[in-house]
Amino acid sequence: MRYFRGHSVVILGAVVFALTLAGCGAVPWLAWQLAPAETVAATYKPPAGKTILVFPDDMLRPVNYEPVKRILATEISKQLVESKIAGLAIPYQNLAELEATTPGFNKLSVSEVGEKLGAHIVLYVHIDRFSLKDNEANPLWHGRLETTVRMVEVNKGLLWPKDRPTGWPIEPMDIPTSETSNTYDTRLARTLAERMAGKIVNLFRKHRVGHRPSKFACLAPRRAYNVSGQAPS
Repeated sequence: MRYFRGHSVVILGAVVFALTLAGCGAVPWLAWQLAPAETVAATYKPPAGKTILVFPDDMLRPVNYEPVKRILATEISKQLVESKIAGLAIPYQNLAELEATTPGFNKLSVSEVGEKLGAHIVLYVHIDRFSLKDNEANPLWHGRLETTVRMVEVNKGLLWPKDRPTGWPIEPMDIPTSETSNTYDTRLARTLAERMAGKIVNLFRKHRVGHRPSKFACLAPRRAYNVSGQAPS
């Protein structure tokens, strides 16, 4: 047994040495692969068993791809129920229909919207920024999504975060790509929304995170990646 354990150490040392020769960016990558995942506690635990409405709002900064709100709300709702954070989740279609058929919808408070749809709690997701390209002149797709969230208890007011009335800012999503296809916007928008949904729901549940090497490690040049995480050839 000693021989094999020692043999493994020798092999690992050889791998590290070879990766060092191959380039400084490989060492942080290896360190990330070997580092244990860290368990992170929920930032806030909502009251259990409640009916929750996920309300993505772009009133101040209208998105240029409307389906992203549906994808974001649907994925958050799904994860809230699966993680037993919510007893039930109001379907996004109900919110969309209410908005379409209610004159002066934008004048309603978050609590009033939740009350009309039968929710106990509204998870309000303010879309601070959404874009799929840096500008129209650039053919490369580059996805960005920034949100701020807060929980409102219907007929009672702000539930969380008490010390931040405007909401809790979520780590921004930034996905540069090497894609130029005219139809890539659908896939990129879905990826942004699904990943953002995971970040938001993680606020309310215990989860595991892996360590990441610094993006400035060894000052390696930045490469463009597509949404599946693959670098272009």
